[in-house]
Amino acid sequence: MSTPQISEGNTMFPVQDLIMASRLALLVGYCLDVLLYGILTVQTYLYYIAFPNDKKITKAIVGFVYSVGTIQTLVALHDFFKSFCVMDSSAVLFDDAVFNSFMWLTIPLSSTLVATVAQLFYAHRIYVLSRKKVVTAVVTILALAQLSFGLISTADFAHDIPGESPISGSMSAVGWGAAGMTCDLLITVYMFRFLTIQMGRSSKTTQALLTRIKRLLLETGLLTAVLATTYPLLLALVGNNTYAIPGLTLGKIYSNSILVLLNNRFTIVGGRNEAGFEFEADSYQLSEVPRRENVEHGTSNTLRPGQSRS
Repeated sequence: MSTPQISEGNTMFPVQDLIMASRLALLVGYCLDVLLYGILTVQTYLYYIAFPNDKKITKAIVGFVYSVGTIQTLVALHDFFKSFCVMDSSAVLFDDAVFNSFMWLTIPLSSTLVATVAQLFYAHRIYVLSRKKVVTAVVTILALAQLSFGLISTADFAHDIPGESPISGSMSAVGWGAAGMTCDLLITVYMFRFLTIQMGRSSKTTQALLTRIKRLLLETGLLTAVLATTYPLLLALVGNNTYAIPGLTLGKIYSNSILVLLNNRFTIVGGRNEAGFEFEADSYQLSEVPRRENVEHGTSNTLRPGQSRS
């Protein structure tokens, strides 16, 4: 085989195209990770100021997923600096950047930990709301299977031989994606059906809130299922670091899905979407936040989370 030579003009060789594609995939993945971390930070802040009386276990879950997300983003930024500011550009070709980074931590390990917590969180919600032990057990088993495959995938990712695909010699990543996708779809379909039934027994104001929750569950559930499926497929079939895009964002999507659902409970007193919510469960207290009134009305401009309506 002949070695490609540098061409004249603006023509690029296939090797150069592969290098650019690999670097672009990494760049997009890192940027999305930082963007989603910013959203997660705001969501976490809103949660802690709006729901100071939530159960300790719920606060611990929020603290855990935010801590894992923080560590993941810090390590991802380290890898970004090393890949784009230190390493030669050709080092990112054919997934070689994996063997000079902490991608085993930023992708499979952190994602599987957060995904497991999120899925077990939803399993507990299903049991508290519906008391269906069979559905809860199936979701729990799938979550633990996803965790097992994720940990095996982490080990494979960390110990693969340079020059080979990170999935070489193992189908753990495919098993991880399949278990995660199945679990997410089961949670989404069951909760959507359960809330639809509850809507028929509720008032119009509660129906509006249940519709909003159903939409959130459907959107986040389908998104995590798609990402859990896309990651192993890109890892096994495409390469060129394209798997970094869904891989680096998967954990943050799970984290944000938990926070969005929790924060969906608070309303702004006097706001356009103010409504009463008569379908509650333990550890899911509501928070009413007074709206900032105009100065001409002579009212306070201070937001006091958790204050009840007078």
